[in-house]
Amino acid sequence: MKTCALFLVTAMALAAPGFGSTDEAPPVVTITLKDGGTLVGTVVQEDETSLTLRTASGTELKLPREAIASREARDAKGGSPASSPLSDPNDSRLMFAPTGRPLGKGNGYFSDHYVLFPGFAYGLTKNVSVAGGVSVIPALGLSQQVFYVSASSAWKLGSHASFALGGLYAAGPDEDVGAGAALFGITTFGPADRSLSLGLGWLAAREEDYVYDPSTRDWESRKEWRFRDAPVLMIGGSLRVARNLSLVSESWLFLGKDFDLSQQPFGLSLRFFSGRISADVGVVLVAEVLEEGFPVPWLSFSYHFGPSRKAASRSGSATPTWARTAARGAR
Repeated sequence: MKTCALFLVTAMALAAPGFGSTDEAPPVVTITLKDGGTLVGTVVQEDETSLTLRTASGTELKLPREAIASREARDAKGGSPASSPLSDPNDSRLMFAPTGRPLGKGNGYFSDHYVLFPGFAYGLTKNVSVAGGVSVIPALGLSQQVFYVSASSAWKLGSHASFALGGLYAAGPDEDVGAGAALFGITTFGPADRSLSLGLGWLAAREEDYVYDPSTRDWESRKEWRFRDAPVLMIGGSLRVARNLSLVSESWLFLGKDFDLSQQPFGLSLRFFSGRISADVGVVLVAEVLEEGFPVPWLSFSYHFGPSRKAASRSGSATPTWARTAARGAR
């Protein structure tokens, strides 16, 4: 029953840290886009979702933050450039569970958990995305592997919060693993650098039951879907601790009359990221397992692609198409 998860959120937002220069004369900055392109100018306005850059020609370009890889600016005395932090390409996911943030149309990633469980996610529209994965355990045939598929819809609730609803189905090769499903909702508060995600959902499992058939005067085996009596609460978040490093947490609480804190999983990992790639290395702590002496290790990699990763043209200094379009619209 604990192999599938769902989440639905009820919480308060974290205050996002402010951005922007307090200098009287804004410094000239170099914006590096996620495909290697660069733009030079001064920042005239920015918020949680976008940044407006004024070029030397006076043209103002509104750049979505998801398209920016880094920003460099010289200090007021003309010193060396200081790089701003890179953006986390994997901000739509915690360790395994999603956040409330939409993936975006055409954006996606390939992931691999424990090396033996590859998966993918892809944004079909601005709000709707699909995901899936299958184990690749050596010496086992395809029919003997475990797989999952999921779909979700996510929306931004202003600049400091987002909300997602979705469902997941997972199945194994035999009666021991069985099949499970989940309906979940999750809300994320705050920017990717410092965020809180809370979720609530319901798990269901396909279980075997025996029913007496009067016509045959015998007991027949039937498989029926049954929801868990109580919901599952998910608590997670992320905190940037260095330019290319964040601390990510994800914990599940299986509520109900049989609740036992020693059986609840608490996850904590370090996320290393740069451009399109991110890697999570951490542990999942379960008190019952720790009694045996070892936590459960966690290892995950992901490679990201899509419009937000190709915001720039192939030329390192060319202005991307969407930026040129925005500039023409501003005139």
